[in-house]
Amino acid sequence: MYLKLRRVAAVVKKPVPGSIRRALLLVGCLVGPVLSTACSKFVYEHDAGRLSRGSFLFMKNIYYQGQFEEEETLAKRNQAIVDDMATVEGIGALAKKKGILDDPSYPEYMFRQERSRHAKAAIWFWQQKYKEKFNWQMLFSAEKLSYDEKSFARSVAEAIRSAKPIEDLYVASFEGKPIVYKNLRSVMSVSDYAQLPALNEAAMLSGMRDVLKAWLEKQIHDRVAWSMSADEAELRRFDHNRVSTLYLKVRYGKAGKGIYPGSMDKIPLTATEIYDHYHKLQNTLADVLWVRAAYTVVADDNRAEEVMEKLEKGANLAELAAKYASEPKFIKTASPMKIMGYDRRQGVDAREKREYYDRLIIDMAARDVAKPEPYLGKDGVVIVKIYEVSRSLEKVKLQDVSWKVENDLRTKMLNSIYEPDIKDARDKLRFRFNQRLIDRLN
Repeated sequence: MYLKLRRVAAVVKKPVPGSIRRALLLVGCLVGPVLSTACSKFVYEHDAGRLSRGSFLFMKNIYYQGQFEEEETLAKRNQAIVDDMATVEGIGALAKKKGILDDPSYPEYMFRQERSRHAKAAIWFWQQKYKEKFNWQMLFSAEKLSYDEKSFARSVAEAIRSAKPIEDLYVASFEGKPIVYKNLRSVMSVSDYAQLPALNEAAMLSGMRDVLKAWLEKQIHDRVAWSMSADEAELRRFDHNRVSTLYLKVRYGKAGKGIYPGSMDKIPLTATEIYDHYHKLQNTLADVLWVRAAYTVVADDNRAEEVMEKLEKGANLAELAAKYASEPKFIKTASPMKIMGYDRRQGVDAREKREYYDRLIIDMAARDVAKPEPYLGKDGVVIVKIYEVSRSLEKVKLQDVSWKVENDLRTKMLNSIYEPDIKDARDKLRFRFNQRLIDRLN
């Protein structure tokens, strides 16, 4: 039947009326399973959702810029991105199983991720439009966002004096249309929305500039998403998946609570397990006097994996940092430096005041990390390479370091099941991939 349809299309010389064309397309899409997959607009489906081609194109352009570009063909790069997205879907499913939806910090982190998505899409759009030559001073004018902060400050002061509601207060205009205060609620937290008008004038105006930036980013984001036919519900699912990554990194001991409020899972340990692990750690339990190390920070796990692969092949960390570092300051830190350990005479508070990356590296040295190790930190994925460690020669008693032994053992146990748990969660979603569409997506 499909061959007959093709022959009909080949011999018809007049334009085919729209109703007939739609009918032919419908028949073609119902012929069989292979054809229905080819006509589907979904890149994949699974038991908890699906991914449309529009949402895939949005994610590919906004979140996967510069990634998987070593793949030989467009189809292979698409496949690599789809595989990564499917793994992230597994992370989202696993986090739900672990109780993330009931976590009190979850709504706030979802709000942050949504704002981050808006910003990324807007920056991508402006990079295409202005070729990297843009800043906030010119964007308000270029995007027709008119804001007079002195006039706004006077209006707020007057509203407060006369006890008038602030919701309908004029703030700015976008493309000639007014923006009132309540229009900004979608890009503000509940507390910020309530508190901003009550701040002193300088703080209020500074806060409003940030709010208007976020509002403009959302307008641009919505237009980008519409132009690509991206589905907002699907994009929010990936917001959830990214929050889930932070949540699980902490739960499995692969990152500190600085990236997400919470703690590592408390796996029950027996006295024998603790004692045996203490003996395995004898050489590493002594205090670190100093460590010679280097580190850099990259934007995400995919870039971290690329750096790790190249380091394993003998590449130089400083040279890789010049290409992959998320900020220029993390290029300088990729050269070896000497970091002093903690002074025993100082308490916990003094140790907590040490520079963030010093503490991270001293902790890794204490755990006798031999190979370069990625760690999700406050600025991105930290890659640390330790060259040399000097330790105290004093022998340490178990009762003095039992918390450290237990923490190290739990971390190793959780790290060992992190990847298998994600794979299992992904497998349980039962993905159905539209391979023909994946191969052809631009």
